[in-house]
Amino acid sequence: MSAEKIKKNAEQTVSEAATTAREELDSLKNQLEQFLNHHVVPTLSDAANSAVTNARDIAEHQKKSVETKVSAKPLLSIGISAVVGFVLGRMSR
Repeated sequence: MSAEKIKKNAEQTVSEAATTAREELDSLKNQLEQFLNHHVVPTLSDAANSAVTNARDIAEHQKKSVETKVSAKPLLSIGISAVVGFVLGRMSR
C-alpha cells in the first residue's frame, strides 16, 4: 500500500467516524429533548402550580387571621400601628 492510499483511507475513516458521532449526538439530543418535554417539564410545572396554590392559601389564611385579631381589638391594633410607624419613621432619618 502506498502512503497516499493509506492517507485517503485514514481520512475516509475519520470522516465516517465524525459523521457517525454527529448522528449519535443528534439522536441523543432528540431523546433528551423528548424526555425533558414529556417527563421533567410537566412535573416541574405541576410542582410550581401546587406551590403557588399553597402560597395563596397560606396568604389568605394569614389575612383572615389578622382581620380577626384586628377586629377583636381595634384600639390595640391602632396603637401598635402608631408605635411601629413612629419607630420606622425615626429609623429612616
